[in-house]
Amino acid sequence: MYTKKAKKEQFTEGLKLRKTAVYIRLSKEDGDKEESDSVASQREIIKEFLKLHPELELYDYYIDDGCTGTDFDRSGFERMKRDIEAGIIKCVVVKDLSRFGRNYADGGYYIGDFFVRHSVRLIAINNCVDTESSNMNAFTQCITIGVTNVINESVSAATSVNVRGTLNMRRNNGDFIGSFASYGYLKDPDDRHKLIVDEEAAAVVRMIFEKFVSGVSIYEITHQLNETGLPNPSAYKKQKGMNYRHPSGKITDGMWPESSVRRILKNEMYIGNMVQGKNTKISYKIKQCVAVPKEEWYVVKGTHEPIIDTETFEKAQSLFNHNIRRPSEKYEVDLFAGFVKCADCGRAMGKKSNENPNREYHYYRCETAKKTRRKACTNHTIRIDKMETAVLVFLQKMVEVATEYDEIIRKINSGEKRKTKTDLLSKALENQLKNREFLNNMILDLYPDFKKGIISAEEYMSLKNDCNSKLKKLDEDIKLTKEKIEEQNNGMENNPFVESFRKLGNIETLTRAIVVDMIEGILVHEDSKITVRLKCRDAFEQATEYIEINKDAVKTA
Repeated sequence: MYTKKAKKEQFTEGLKLRKTAVYIRLSKEDGDKEESDSVASQREIIKEFLKLHPELELYDYYIDDGCTGTDFDRSGFERMKRDIEAGIIKCVVVKDLSRFGRNYADGGYYIGDFFVRHSVRLIAINNCVDTESSNMNAFTQCITIGVTNVINESVSAATSVNVRGTLNMRRNNGDFIGSFASYGYLKDPDDRHKLIVDEEAAAVVRMIFEKFVSGVSIYEITHQLNETGLPNPSAYKKQKGMNYRHPSGKITDGMWPESSVRRILKNEMYIGNMVQGKNTKISYKIKQCVAVPKEEWYVVKGTHEPIIDTETFEKAQSLFNHNIRRPSEKYEVDLFAGFVKCADCGRAMGKKSNENPNREYHYYRCETAKKTRRKACTNHTIRIDKMETAVLVFLQKMVEVATEYDEIIRKINSGEKRKTKTDLLSKALENQLKNREFLNNMILDLYPDFKKGIISAEEYMSLKNDCNSKLKKLDEDIKLTKEKIEEQNNGMENNPFVESFRKLGNIETLTRAIVVDMIEGILVHEDSKITVRLKCRDAFEQATEYIEINKDAVKTA
């Protein structure tokens, strides 16, 4: 009586046994075929095939579940490759060539070069491919495998285009499509394309913004975060049980780098805007990501609850624009850091200290002549303590002006004799509309002149483009004039200059936060005099003009 093992040995006697690898791959790119091409399905098909081929001795299953076929950097494939190089595997069986890979060039290398050099037989069941079949000569094998691989790669390319189109449509709609939400947010459990606030992380985000706009440097904020033992965003996600891996592949120690703080401060997601598409893959075959220009990002406003108000966010961005350097010996940012420039050459002025220890003071100096050439600029200097006093007095005066303006504007708006510039603006609008009609008629007249040969094709295109350019500028002017007319008819309400300085109140000490809120820049002239440029200077001019127009109404009020 023979045992099952004895029967198999008798049946395979005389056959050349080959250690065989069964390779199985499944990825999301398979779409609707996912069920039919599941790992279990592929395994059963290949097992049935191996029963019919006793010369193929199963060595192991090599499985890549959830891996794309456009590259071969897969853990299962790499393990199989090592066993082939070790001389263990002499045959590879796959359900079809698309499971092996969808990259024509790399697939061709492994089948036509790597497997040949290591004497490995390849069998793709559904494609009827067997590299050692007597029915498949070298030419037939090359054509069959090559064409199949090209088709598989084209399917992958088409799938990539379709998937990217779907994702872009979702981005345009403001749907979140990332794997992990930005630090401070979580995916909504009821809708994975929506974001909700993660209060624990959001508190850290708010703290970072508050400290930065109040004058604390990024260096010191980072230091404080690490001193308190708060985990960085990557470590935080892992603590929450997320299967997160840093995009760079680095294994972090949980410490905050300055780059993470800076990234948070620049992230528009925190004011409720969905920002996506900052990076993209080079192609469907090359998974390396490259940065996308900012103007090509997908930005949809108001898609989720903000963590930071818009005013605070804009203050933070303005500080970045002032190019503040990290202090070397102290953590507080200098009061005027990033705001002081030479009035003549426009370059940022450097902070210096006098060399007399008995009379220590600090000052700003323009170094253009020293660093570039002597005649590039003249000597501009100012002591910082004197500048601080001058700026404080200036802002105190602006508070007084704002308080006075507020009272006058209230009287004007409540009076019956309020005047506006409506008549003057209406006349300007009338002229703008006439000019627009004239330009439109000119464009219409150009084509008949071109057809009659009065003007050449080059002249026609040049004149048409010129008219269209003027028309575009005129449309912008018309829109602005209409807005001004509406503003004048409604009166002067909630003027930004008046509102901001009234809220400032009676200030006795100048702080970094006040400088950031109220000042755009400080220009230092050659005689050590300064010009303070306010952020709301346009609103100041509007309020002044409104009061001037209605001065008669103020007198009779």
